[in-house]
Amino acid sequence: GFKSGTFNPRASANEDAVNPEIVDSIELGMKSEWNDNLRANITIFDLDHKDRQYVSVLPTEDASELAQVLGNVGKSSATGLEAEITYQATDDLTFTAAIGLIDAEFDEVLEADGNGGFNNIADRFEVSNTPERTINLGFTYFIPSSMGEFSVNGNYYYRSEYGITELDNLLVQEGYGLLNLSINWQHDDGNWYAGLHFKNITDEEYLVGGYQFVAPDPSDPTNRDLYTPGLGGDNTLIGYYGAPATVHLTAGYRF
Repeated sequence: GFKSGTFNPRASANEDAVNPEIVDSIELGMKSEWNDNLRANITIFDLDHKDRQYVSVLPTEDASELAQVLGNVGKSSATGLEAEITYQATDDLTFTAAIGLIDAEFDEVLEADGNGGFNNIADRFEVSNTPERTINLGFTYFIPSSMGEFSVNGNYYYRSEYGITELDNLLVQEGYGLLNLSINWQHDDGNWYAGLHFKNITDEEYLVGGYQFVAPDPSDPTNRDLYTPGLGGDNTLIGYYGAPATVHLTAGYRF
């Protein structure tokens, strides 16, 4: 894999070009069908990132506004497994399962030590928004009728714990699951259709993004906090949440 070297034209600071980002990817997979009603696709993979491009959003020196900083932060690696299974129980009922396992981490992040050398601060970094486990279980059930065909779709999606920011992360989302259900209808003529959709039925609260600004420790002269200086001298945490429980109705006619 290859991502070209570039520069950030919208950045207001540190606008130097960055090196290309390279990833060596090795995958071994299997696609299979069993007894005409069971499909299993399984892949194992290993990723080795070099010169990862990284955009930080930082406050300016006077903390009056935010600036973007683009740079190559170092090396990271990931090893994982993905599995997709489909089981056709009957002509009208299908079950699906998707499972993802991944172990991802930064191996090297170099920071200038002020004496012409570099320190590896990879232990302060983590790969954000990358839970070790994801599981998606679902079903589809078709119901023929004199009014047209109905279908009921349901799924449960689970993500294990993950961090929101990559450096000195303080925003952690614990493992959570989302339960969704849809009831759809389509007329036999194929023109009229409607659907009633319930999302996040259990009204889970979960972080999907955020910003973190950590004030430097004045008692530690080696704590430069290059990527997360303080905003106005205080620690600042901003989190964005996914949608709460929602219900919506769709209806349409195809011309």
